This record gives sequence, structure tokens and C-alpha cells, in this order.
Amino acid sequence: MTETNKHPQPLDPDEAIRQRILGRAKTINAAILARITTAQDDLEAGQHRAALGALDGIEAQLNIIRSVLLLLQ
Repeated sequence: MTETNKHPQPLDPDEAIRQRILGRAKTINAAILARITTAQDDLEAGQHRAALGALDGIEAQLNIIRSVLLLLQ
């Protein structure tokens, strides 16, 4: 018995590339949101230094997602 492909491959190469770019953007976005959530939890617990640690390097991730999204233009 064969399984149905739940994610059929787009026939258009440009659409395939677009989907890969969007997938990458979604992955980075999830990581950014996780960092912000961690920082929020740390701040609510009164741990300002831990919140700073959670946010350390977030600028690099923001730049990456910005660059990835610019590829769609």
C-alpha cells in the first residue's frame, strides 16, 4: 500500500523556491518568538539578566529573516 503525498511538489521551479524561502522564514520566526517568550517569562520572574541573555543575538536572527524575506521581492 502506498501513502498519498500530503505535500505535493510544485511544478513551477519559482514556486518551489518561494516555498523554501517561506519555510525558512517561518522557522526563523518561530525561533525569534521563542526567545521573546523566554525573555517575557524571565522578566515576569524578576530575572532581568536572564531576559537579557534570552535576547542576546536576536538582532542577528532579525537580520536573517529580513534578508530571507527580501528574497521574495
